[in-house]
Amino acid sequence: MFDTIKEDIKIQTNNGNAIKKIKNFLNFTFHLLLIYRFGCWCYKNVPIFGRAISFCVEYLIKFYFSSDISCKSKIGPGLNFMHGSDIVIGSAVVAGKCLKIFNGVTLGNKDTETIELMQPTIGNNVIIGSGAKVMGNIKIGNNIKIGANTVVINDLPDNCIAVGVPARVILTTK
Repeated sequence: MFDTIKEDIKIQTNNGNAIKKIKNFLNFTFHLLLIYRFGCWCYKNVPIFGRAISFCVEYLIKFYFSSDISCKSKIGPGLNFMHGSDIVIGSAVVAGKCLKIFNGVTLGNKDTETIELMQPTIGNNVIIGSGAKVMGNIKIGNNIKIGANTVVINDLPDNCIAVGVPARVILTTK
């Protein structure tokens, strides 16, 4: 847990000076990140009561940050919540390193009729803009920017920018 948090801090501050690191630590959204990482750690590592503790952490996130983030999700180091409100992350979401999430983002199921968890897998270095929805059992590649209010229901290739409803690739980078 502490290694992941160290890497979160390192990536967010880009090895910046001490003032930038202190400012980041006092940031409201960084507290959301710490609470989320603690809940994930409890879910995986604390026998018997770990799931109950992670459930309480999820409730704290709902109450204090107005977000619904499952501690069962697997998100790599470098996670950055730009604004920590109205974020929904499902329990089967898997994401790589350096995921940047703005407010109003939903990562979850596309179909409400089934109990099967069909949630996105997200690559490294992905930025998801405000209000974007990434829904279903889809794969989001590496080095992608998803625009604000974009609805992603199909796979996205590496190195692109996607916008619109439904999402379409408007620019391929690299």
